[in-house]
Parts: sequence; structure tokens; C-alpha cells
Amino acid sequence: MSEYYPKISERRTDELIEIANSSIKVWKQNAINQAKSELKKRNITEKQQDDFFKQKAEEIDDYYEKIELKRKSNEIEKYNIFEMILIVIISPFILKDQWRVLRKLKQENYTLKFKQRIILLTLGMIIWIGCFYFKFDKWKKAEFNKESRY
Repeated sequence: MSEYYPKISERRTDELIEIANSSIKVWKQNAINQAKSELKKRNITEKQQDDFFKQKAEEIDDYYEKIELKRKSNEIEKYNIFEMILIVIISPFILKDQWRVLRKLKQENYTLKFKQRIILLTLGMIIWIGCFYFKFDKWKKAEFNKESRY
């Protein structure tokens, strides 16, 4: 008989149930047989094994239900005013990493945050470009005035 680490006989009952009910693609037939015999030694019935799988199925359903509820709540979540101001102010400096952030917001169903982020980044870039244009225009006029005095 093959030995496994940890030994089949030393494993928890839930692990034995999973091994005994798995396929030979996952476990060797020898391990499956050892798990079945160990379950018989522990007086675990087929009904108890079925109950175990029903419980696991319920846990999985609950998990996916929680994920779906989170996705629904993500849909209407939005940035607060301080986050909005920060995004607008630092938009040119964070623009290079935004594709990854936008993709993640879209994947996690942050619909409102996704739209807000695009608008805020665009607004921030417009403001920054406007400021630079205004400063450049002001500097150009000052230079023109200096040259016209001579």
C-alpha cells in the first residue's frame, strides 16, 4: 500500500470525504480506496457524506451570493469630494497607471466610479493644460513687452 503525507488515516474527516469521492484524475485509486476504508472505520455513512457535500454547496452558493451583492453595491459607489479633488490635481502624474485602474474598476463593476474617474482625469488634464497655456501666454507677452522697450 502506498503512503501519503500526511497519512490517509491521519487526515481530517472532511478531507477523507473529498478524497473518497474524487476521481482518479485527482487522486490515485489506492488513495481513494484507503480513504473509503478509513471512512468506514470512522463510521461515516453515505448520508453524512452527502450532507457534507450539500453543506459545501451551500457555502459556495453563499460565497457567490456575497460576491454578487458586493458587485451590486460597487455599481453605485462613488468618490467622495476629497478623492475627486485629489484625482483632478494629480491627474497628469497618475495618468500613466490609469489604464490598469480603469480596467479594474470596470471588472469589479464600479460603474459610477469608472465614469467619475474618466471625467475627473479629463477635467484635470484640461485644467493643467489651461494653466500651462495661460502661464506660457503670460510669459510670452512679458517677453514681447521686454523686447518692445528696447
